[in-house]
Amino acid sequence: MVEKKIHKDFHGALSVAFEYLADRYGEEILEAYLVDVAENLYGGLIKKIRKNGIVELTKYWKDIFTEEEGKFFIKSDGNKKIELVVEKCPAIFHMKKMGYKVYNNFCIQCQITNKVIAEKVGYISEINYSVKNGRCRQVFKKRKGEE
Repeated sequence: MVEKKIHKDFHGALSVAFEYLADRYGEEILEAYLVDVAENLYGGLIKKIRKNGIVELTKYWKDIFTEEEGKFFIKSDGNKKIELVVEKCPAIFHMKKMGYKVYNNFCIQCQITNKVIAEKVGYISEINYSVKNGRCRQVFKKRKGEE
């Protein structure tokens, strides 16, 4: 039996922490915190992307969403563009299933994480999400002039 590396209840703790930071200190502090987390937690992924291309982000997304049992698909245009479509966010659906409160802007973590990663590897990121529905569309594409 393969041991999972994640514990989905962690998402519930994050949701409470995000709401606390935003309510107590403001959305700007939450965003600054998330930038710090992204820069530190995803440094290894950023190095891999710089070395091997955006395919490394595709691998990361496949691994994490498979492990967390999300419903998703990924479209790729080589190193020019990738798109992740999440039809069932494992974090949001787990929190709802467990009766945890979902912070109304929970998905800001993906938006900020993607922005940090993209800026550091020569891409731009776009994200459209619905916290209520637990769905999103995340895109990374080369900056103009760097295709």
